[in-house]
Amino acid sequence: MKKMNSSYRLQIIKEIAQKRQMHSTDDPMARHISELLECHNDTPIRTTPTFLDNHYDDNIGGWVSDLWQPNK
Repeated sequence: MKKMNSSYRLQIIKEIAQKRQMHSTDDPMARHISELLECHNDTPIRTTPTFLDNHYDDNIGGWVSDLWQPNK
């Protein structure tokens, strides 16, 4: 078996310790938030950034005005 990178190992240990701490708490709201975070951990939340009538377009890699009208 290949030896793990030390920083990766520490990250795994930290995550396990945090899970155990959240599951051992008596606070129902903290437990509920922990469960929500665990079930949505593998699906990243991505929002489309907007700023003052502009939006970011991944296709061109930059900001585009919402007021701009292409020529027809």
